[in-house]
Amino acid sequence: MKKNILYLSALVVLMLGFVGCKKESKGLTRITTYAELELLGDNPLLLAKGSEFVDPGALAFMGEQDVTDQIKVTGSVDPTTSGVYQLTYKVINPDGFEASASRTVVVADPNMPLEGLWVTDPASYRVNSGGAPVLYGAPFNIVILANVDGTYFIEDLLAGWYCQRAGYGSNYAMQANIALADDGTVSLIDSYVPGWGDSADALDGAVYDATAGTLTYKVTYAGTLDFYVTLIKQ
Repeated sequence: MKKNILYLSALVVLMLGFVGCKKESKGLTRITTYAELELLGDNPLLLAKGSEFVDPGALAFMGEQDVTDQIKVTGSVDPTTSGVYQLTYKVINPDGFEASASRTVVVADPNMPLEGLWVTDPASYRVNSGGAPVLYGAPFNIVILANVDGTYFIEDLLAGWYCQRAGYGSNYAMQANIALADDGTVSLIDSYVPGWGDSADALDGAVYDATAGTLTYKVTYAGTLDFYVTLIKQ
């Protein structure tokens, strides 16, 4: 008799547990379809200062369903002011999972020779003391903007070596201010790497070739590192 009572008790507990689980799972989605976003047009996108900005937009799908009309865009672009602008595109599926993508828009004045979007020539290279040259091996986007006094701010004088190639992030870009002379030579005003708190030792042989659309130079850094860079204007 005692054994039967124990058996019945266990059965009741099992049934209650099953009912409880069933109630808690009611209304939950077992399979979710994630949204996928595809940006249209260039990214980064270069826009001439003063021209009209037309967002190339994006496409969004959830499985086979086109949900482009559900995309929400945040951020704005001021075509009258040189600078770097970010647009973020987002779409959320019925279960609350978000897909997002971002576009960088560079507004640049065509009348300012160095201002604009540049790309590192993959054949650029770094040499350390007594070492063999190591290629950049890939193009990296570099922005140069004019300062109010006619000089220029370059977001990374090292052309993406640490912040992009090594993946360290923007704190390891060598921010710098440079000056362009009438003969195309470029001189260094100052530089700074926030992540390490130091700067370039020297900038040598820096020349802007307007015909070729290139900026070439050598940066000496940390005493033993020489970066031979060619930037190509977009």
